[in-house]
Amino acid sequence: MIMPLLKKYNEYLLSINWKFPMMLWILIAFAAGAGAALFSYSTIALMAMEISPLLSLVIGFVVFDVIISYPYLLAMKRIAVIEENLPDAFKQIGDTLKAGGTFEYALRGVSTAEYGALSEEIDDMLRRLQEGENLENSLKGFAQDVDSKLVKRSVNIIIDSVKSGAGLADVLDKIADDIRALYRIDQERKSGTIMQVLFLVTASALVAPLILGMVSAILSFLIQAVATGADISKKLLLEAIATKNLIVTLMQAYVFIEVVATSAMIAIMREGKVTKALIFMPILLLIAYIVYYLAVYAVTAMLGEL
Repeated sequence: MIMPLLKKYNEYLLSINWKFPMMLWILIAFAAGAGAALFSYSTIALMAMEISPLLSLVIGFVVFDVIISYPYLLAMKRIAVIEENLPDAFKQIGDTLKAGGTFEYALRGVSTAEYGALSEEIDDMLRRLQEGENLENSLKGFAQDVDSKLVKRSVNIIIDSVKSGAGLADVLDKIADDIRALYRIDQERKSGTIMQVLFLVTASALVAPLILGMVSAILSFLIQAVATGADISKKLLLEAIATKNLIVTLMQAYVFIEVVATSAMIAIMREGKVTKALIFMPILLLIAYIVYYLAVYAVTAMLGEL
């Protein structure tokens, strides 16, 4: 389970020419996350703040996640650029073939055009052809270098069409039209799920932390009021405080789990990939815990005036 994920992550790092080796980068992220967690825990302890140590773990996780996700985000951005420019590149290759040019000449035209990362991949494919590889292996190498279902599907269609004797120029034109249609459908899907995403974000990162923060503050106030205004044993008071702390910790853990689940749902709805949750998770976690503690301090301040 872990090894395939590490292999895939390493492929993302290689695709963007990341300067750090994978294991070194993971160690840097882990060290930064642990350092942030220890620093926040020390700050909370020194300032005697009424904040659960769980927040230190959350801060450490967010720092680790941000560092790990940054190269992944760059790789995803690169893939998006390739997919966006793929129809125009196929159209250009098809027009060149129809004008009597060779496939190699058409690839050279695309590699020198301003297609960003796609021009770099086409240049690599052109180099394979010049080194003696056949068209099929060069296309498969291109599909393997780009972690995109759209690219792999398009390459398979091209290879099957060439094997069946179909005209490559016509095939590329049809694939370009299909990719544009798929891209338009994907954009419509994203725009059509905005309200659902806003609802999930509001519920998980704003409303739930706000309510749970208010409940935490009210629990503390009630226990303090009973302790000062009622004649109860010290043992019973300590049990009540321990129970309150357990409930507060469980509520904070619930906020964490809820945000992680929400990030996964948003990633599936918006991007179709659960791994994109790594992008949404740090932002939502920070918002959720900021709202939670703002609610705790606001309600505590209001109850303190009673």
